[in-house]
Amino acid sequence: MRREFYLQDDRSNKFWTIEVQGKELIATNGRVGAQPRETRTSYESAEVAEKAADKAVLAKRRKGYLEGDLTQLPDYRDDLPPRFVRINLDDYDAQYVGKTADGGQFFLTFPFVPRISSSGGSFVALYLFDEFGLLREARIHEPSREGLNTQSAVDEFAQSLLNSLGKLRYCDIKVAPFAVERFGIQFGLIYEREDIDEDDDPYCSVIVEPGNYMAFNPPWDGDYDT
Repeated sequence: MRREFYLQDDRSNKFWTIEVQGKELIATNGRVGAQPRETRTSYESAEVAEKAADKAVLAKRRKGYLEGDLTQLPDYRDDLPPRFVRINLDDYDAQYVGKTADGGQFFLTFPFVPRISSSGGSFVALYLFDEFGLLREARIHEPSREGLNTQSAVDEFAQSLLNSLGKLRYCDIKVAPFAVERFGIQFGLIYEREDIDEDDDPYCSVIVEPGNYMAFNPPWDGDYDT
């Protein structure tokens, strides 16, 4: 069976397909809408060819390719977000990033809404991603709703969230921008693009919201402003 993949983001509009025919592995690639380039590779058996195909698919997924019907892709736009944003482990706002034993990725952070009168406050957010950087789950908690009235109680609660993930490895991660809504508030790594002047490149960023306390910019290599 032929499998189809694509990569559409702020820099790319590419496709890749793969198919095993007997002992032969057939792959095509190119820019979406362009004539495909084909590569054929022969193996000693169909089983070996299948394993090679699985390995190639895994490599493409790790580069950000998504599986889907190439005939159903939307027209490419130049305002798409990056496929990945790197978050480098540090001692500041990225203390709690890394990977779980199953290869998934996590980011524990503390969003906030500037307090105005009686509204606003801080949150504890644990974002879980698959090994390819796609959001799997967002566990967002409001300390006041959890009965957490001191900073030490919030810290202990955050640690319990991390403990619930089992064995962890703290390290840099690469994840896709996303947005979810909780408590009537938008949370996530949210892509923003501003066309300041038609003669200049647009200003692009991925911001950790709410609170705008981490702002990532091209080339999305892990550096952020606070």
